[in-house]
Amino acid sequence: MKYEIKEESGRAALVLREQMTYADRQAFDGLVPGLVRQGRPIVIDMAQLEYMDSAGLGMLLTLRDQAEKAHQKVSIRAAQGDVKELLRLSCFDTLFPFE
Repeated sequence: MKYEIKEESGRAALVLREQMTYADRQAFDGLVPGLVRQGRPIVIDMAQLEYMDSAGLGMLLTLRDQAEKAHQKVSIRAAQGDVKELLRLSCFDTLFPFE
């Protein structure tokens, strides 16, 4: 997983690239506290994410749970192709607002 965190209109934008798999769990768990500590709404930009497995879904839920504890909103933006289909099949549109 490659990622970048950007400032975007008062929100933190987590831009994900390439793949998000179980192998990325440790790195993802390391970036969650920093995102939540910022105290801003978080948007996960998936426009450049080509593949995500079920562990990736779990990582998104971890981020959402930590953000909710801090009274922050998390949304998903621009999922494409197989990633979008995985999110749809997993009913993530009922768990996250989609932009």
